[in-house]
Amino acid sequence: MVAISVDKQEFAWSMGQTTGAKFQLLSDEDHKTIIAYGILNAQEHGGIAHPSIFILDKDGRIRYLYVGKNPTDRPEDEAIIDEVKKVASQPGNSGQSLAR
Repeated sequence: MVAISVDKQEFAWSMGQTTGAKFQLLSDEDHKTIIAYGILNAQEHGGIAHPSIFILDKDGRIRYLYVGKNPTDRPEDEAIIDEVKKVASQPGNSGQSLAR
């Protein structure tokens, strides 16, 4: 699991330390990734990502996608966990490859 932010790498690292995140926080300061995935929200704070959840299978294919309409539009944690379980249970996937 990774999180991607448009913040500078130093801030992303600091946020991970502050929150105790058990996953990697990546910086997309130049917006290349959020533009490539079509989730740029240019109207907010000079350009940030719409809150988005991508769940990939072991081959890197997107199996679930949620893109929020505004910064507070996010699915419940349990809904995300259910989707991860669905993808992990598909033939050829193991829970370990998705849970990293």
